[in-house]
Amino acid sequence: MSIIKYFSFPLGFWLLQILYLIGQKFDKTRRSRSVFQPNLPVICVGNFQAGGTGKTPITQWVASELSSLGYEPIIILRGYKGRTKVSTLVNNQNAQVFGDEAVLHALNHPTIVGKNRIESCNLAESLAKTDKPVLILDDGLQYYDLHKDFSMVCQKDALFEYDTLLPQGRLREIPHTNIDAIVSNGESAPAWVKREWKGVPDYYLKREVILKSGVEVPGNMICGVAKPNDFFYLVQKRIGFIGDEMKFRDHHRYSAADLARIEKASKKYEYRVHCTAKDAVKLAPMIERENSPIQLSVWDVQIQPVSDVQPLLDAMVSRIEEVYQNRSLKQS
Repeated sequence: MSIIKYFSFPLGFWLLQILYLIGQKFDKTRRSRSVFQPNLPVICVGNFQAGGTGKTPITQWVASELSSLGYEPIIILRGYKGRTKVSTLVNNQNAQVFGDEAVLHALNHPTIVGKNRIESCNLAESLAKTDKPVLILDDGLQYYDLHKDFSMVCQKDALFEYDTLLPQGRLREIPHTNIDAIVSNGESAPAWVKREWKGVPDYYLKREVILKSGVEVPGNMICGVAKPNDFFYLVQKRIGFIGDEMKFRDHHRYSAADLARIEKASKKYEYRVHCTAKDAVKLAPMIERENSPIQLSVWDVQIQPVSDVQPLLDAMVSRIEEVYQNRSLKQS
């Protein structure tokens, strides 16, 4: 009999939370004994909660903002659901090899995937093409053996301070103030709002869907991200129709059987299918390879500030320049 069935649900979850907390604390203590500090500035985009907090679009927004300021952003991530283990520069659009998020990042900025983020940082330093490279960790807050110069925590509608630990809640670790900023969903926040959590400033950014390719016409809607209902709602609001919905798990690896199901469901829409950009990097090659009649309309998330984010960017740039200066002093 499993521990959850043996105990009442509240007590069972409580015991599992205690076990999770002990394991998490042990892992943090063990890996924090020797912290690696790269020569390059490290910006971390992470979360306290598991799944669906918007790290990927926020990472892309940070990279774009830094690029517009003259920096060379290099994105580093594990490459979840990809097959690459050794730190590697993403050099093609094979999501099976690199992972869907890595392929998305690589469309706009140099991206390195690998299980060992320290090795990835060293590789990024060797590949930098300018004198202003900046490393951006996508989901690196719990990578305790790597030093971060500036860390921001993403959250959406469920505020982390009211959440509880896994497996009952979504917290990956107990929230702490060893961070520099919080980035919250600004969908319903007024432009003037200013909020802090234990002295950590909270900035509101709105996530809007934009059509990257295809047409805004009725079609079958498929989604394989952490919160598919958000995608369905935003696209339906944009187009003004209620289409059929097909949900898949986050980072789902689409198979030939999945493609056949999608094709069958979209026949009444003349094979028009709406999907996220993360789904498209996996589906588009399959559609071409199988010579499928499916016509994709690809939607992506665009970040729009709701509150004043200039202090966030100023703080980030100040920390980056501080790292550059300290590195130059050490080299001298």
